[in-house]
Amino acid sequence: MASQRKAGSARPLAGVKALCLLAAGVALSRLQPMSEDVASSQAFVNMQASPAHSATSRAAEGEGEAPLAPSAGKRLLVLGGNGYVGREVCRLAVQRGFKVTSLSRRGENPEPGNAELDQVKWVQGNAADSSTVQSLVGDADAVVHAIGLLFDVNSGLTNLNLVVSGSGSTPDDASTYDRITRQTAFNVINAIKGRIRMPFSPPMPMMFVSAAEAGWPDVALGPQVEKVAPTWLKEYLVAKRAVEGELSSSADAIRAAIFRPSLIWSWTKFDVLPVIPVFNLLNALGVPFVDKTVTVFTLSKAIVAALEDEGVSGVQRFTEMEELEKKVA
Repeated sequence: MASQRKAGSARPLAGVKALCLLAAGVALSRLQPMSEDVASSQAFVNMQASPAHSATSRAAEGEGEAPLAPSAGKRLLVLGGNGYVGREVCRLAVQRGFKVTSLSRRGENPEPGNAELDQVKWVQGNAADSSTVQSLVGDADAVVHAIGLLFDVNSGLTNLNLVVSGSGSTPDDASTYDRITRQTAFNVINAIKGRIRMPFSPPMPMMFVSAAEAGWPDVALGPQVEKVAPTWLKEYLVAKRAVEGELSSSADAIRAAIFRPSLIWSWTKFDVLPVIPVFNLLNALGVPFVDKTVTVFTLSKAIVAALEDEGVSGVQRFTEMEELEKKVA
């Protein structure tokens, strides 16, 4: 792997995911920020090889040219590609042979000089603008929606985004959960539906990063937990569920995989490390509304594996993510 993230880029302890586990067994929230700092994984190092070197070596041994990467030539659009999850998706997708384009507000490579990220086409733009999204979706074979916002402009907690966002970005007056999550995702969905499709062509893959808590209505005690959740969290989940619902009703045009991670972490993400054992222990003890945590690398590998596997669709919880990860390890 090219470069490793500096430990100093990790967010401080004050940015821990807002999941309040009450003594009576009440959980609050998850943290899936629109962060733009993430640690490179040493696990990716062994996956990276020089194509030129491999081809030369094989040719010298009489084996011919090196095989193509699994997704060679496929075009991938990542919304929020310089964020915490998005950049790892971009990095891995490039390794797998995808031609990657990232759309974000800044449109900048978060790690100039990184061998994989330097190959990404970084586009500056607003994913809430339907025409911008439509033009990019028109040139893509698949889409990953990795845009997130923890505290919107109506939450009363917007200043905390200075902590939980690695880029230090804060919401503007239009940055609501509905606009940042629902509208941007709906723009992608509508753009895919509006594409001209050849007869019998398969649905277009779209990967959506949702939240484990979006599944609370379907698990024991989940509805009771949500009743005591703060208003901002309820609105956050309303936006996530709206996207999930629209994707579920668009199966004729979209092969959607909905990822529901709980805490997302990496070893240099010091703000959440103290909480990881708590979440994992509660899950191991069978608390139904607390999911096991996943690393950002598990999530990104699972997303890319789902892009490549036409049989993957629907909700993906931590167990499915861990299985998908094995396909690209």
